[in-house]
Amino acid sequence: MYDQTPSNQLVIKDRPFLSLTIAVIMIILAFVSFLFSNDYFALFIFLFIGLVFLAVSQSTTIVADQIKRSVTISNRSIFGSKEVEVPFGHIADFDVETSRTRSSHRNRGANYRLILIKTNGERMPMRSVFTSGYNTKARQARELCQFLNLPGWQDKATNIFQAAVQSQAKLTQQLDTVDHGTTSGVKWTIEVSSMSGKPVSTRWFSPDFTCPGKFVLIAQKPVGTLNIPGGGLISNLALQVYRHMLGIYGFLPSDTPGFDPAGIITAQDTDFDQNFTVLCNDPGFGQSILNQWTIIPCKNWADRNPLKTISRSEQPGQLVVLFSPRGVHVAVMGTLPRIQTDDLINLGVDVVKAHGGGIRQ
Repeated sequence: MYDQTPSNQLVIKDRPFLSLTIAVIMIILAFVSFLFSNDYFALFIFLFIGLVFLAVSQSTTIVADQIKRSVTISNRSIFGSKEVEVPFGHIADFDVETSRTRSSHRNRGANYRLILIKTNGERMPMRSVFTSGYNTKARQARELCQFLNLPGWQDKATNIFQAAVQSQAKLTQQLDTVDHGTTSGVKWTIEVSSMSGKPVSTRWFSPDFTCPGKFVLIAQKPVGTLNIPGGGLISNLALQVYRHMLGIYGFLPSDTPGFDPAGIITAQDTDFDQNFTVLCNDPGFGQSILNQWTIIPCKNWADRNPLKTISRSEQPGQLVVLFSPRGVHVAVMGTLPRIQTDDLINLGVDVVKAHGGGIRQ
């Protein structure tokens, strides 16, 4: 539960309503069973379960205060209360800690708790017990990081699927810059990401055209594959597939702001729409990106390198063009020979200049 009034405070309250309810029910059942049947065994069992739930019921209040420049954590239980205050300057991050049962390797066997990470590396639990519900705690960690304006708060996961995608992205974050330069006034670099020593993707990047708060993803697809219309379960599943794909390429959530309500748009160009799917968080902005100077270079790439359901090893992988707040990314799976690397550079330069990016000649 959140309370952000006044605006200089962020208040997060965690009340153990479920465990307290179970504790009360168990204690009532204990005395009812004893009163009506004199069953000492049932009395002991129900009372024991109720007391256990009562013992682990902990009420937590977290107050981040911009005026005091500190975060105060207050925990209360039947054993007493404890309050800790940590100055903003001692805080490096907030995260979610996981505890799994030995017999389980699935999320359903996991419990979580919110932790504060200090600048000296100390990991301080904000609650003493682990409970279910990863997503709530992940959102709380992100809210706190955002409120304190900690570095990288935009890329904090807010659900367990996003966390899994980011874990995949971290695996591919071994980046090697293999080329850089300026072409027609557009500055660019090329990086190859690898995992366990094997190339995963080749990424061209230019910071010369940015989209603050917006993104447009142009993803190559096998020729003629139908786009999935917006809305409904299938569309939501398709979004998760695209999110996973972006994680494989090494992109982070800050590269695709407003991803969850994003939708698919078309360019109204038959050849382009047969070869590419376009996903964006602002349809009007997305349509402005899809001008002829963006469409033509993409179609030329698809003509030379069509994406097939079953590709030969010498064929380039899927092409992805991402207009993001950081800049423009053009990426393909795997590595490219020199001639196709030149094609990738030219495509990137063309789509940047299509929107006025780069130094005017």
